Amino acid sequence: MGVPICGACRRPIEERVVTALGKHWHVEHFVCAKCEKPFLGHRHYENRGLAYCETHYHQLFGNLCFICNQVCAGDVFTALNKAWCVEHFSCTVCDQKLTQKSKFYEYDEKPVCKKCYEKFPSELRQRLRESHENTMKKPT
Repeated sequence: MGVPICGACRRPIEERVVTALGKHWHVEHFVCAKCEKPFLGHRHYENRGLAYCETHYHQLFGNLCFICNQVCAGDVFTALNKAWCVEHFSCTVCDQKLTQKSKFYEYDEKPVCKKCYEKFPSELRQRLRESHENTMKKPT
């Protein structure tokens, strides 16, 4: 068996070797596909043949909380095309915690509880309803 060739620089690897993604790498050349920082022994996440650090993997493909911008630990609440830590999913007006059973409305791409929504001026509620209805209509 010969000297392995680095998947990044295509040069021989004569010291420590990282084997990942079906290739061999110099330790300093095995990097996150997004931020290009070397893993240096830290865990990497794979997607479509590329390696990512935990933060960028979750940012690009997973569950990064819309509020705290951290990886959602434990249960994840998905709403409004975003991921939220369960403890961070709350009304954007009054900060009341919302659950999967809570009635909420979308305002400025954020959740608003029913109580706060009902305090909005009627013209605003009407525009939000119309906007929601137009979004929900399927093209013919």
